[in-house]
Amino acid sequence: MVETIGDRIKKLRKMHNFTQEQIADYLGFKQTQIAKLENNDRKLKSSSLNKLCELYNCPKEYILKGIGNYSKDEFKFRSSKDLDLNTLANMNRVIRNLKELNELNGD
Repeated sequence: MVETIGDRIKKLRKMHNFTQEQIADYLGFKQTQIAKLENNDRKLKSSSLNKLCELYNCPKEYILKGIGNYSKDEFKFRSSKDLDLNTLANMNRVIRNLKELNELNGD
């Protein structure tokens, strides 16, 4: 069976222990719209794709085409129940930028 965009969206959500309601709130959707995305009954808009990539710290190609391997980064702040998903996405962006700077510096 071929893995779909909806399958990958659902897999990422479950891997990070998020509910459909949490993702819906983060994207500004209703929970039913997330269910439709996961069931491939709704197309993923580029703005939502960008937000999901920031949240999960994954490349667009992974969600869209399943290209590359994805593994969840394990950071202490991920276990905090006080962080909202926008804060988590912003923290991921900072971490990604720091990793890129380290690579440029040869560290």
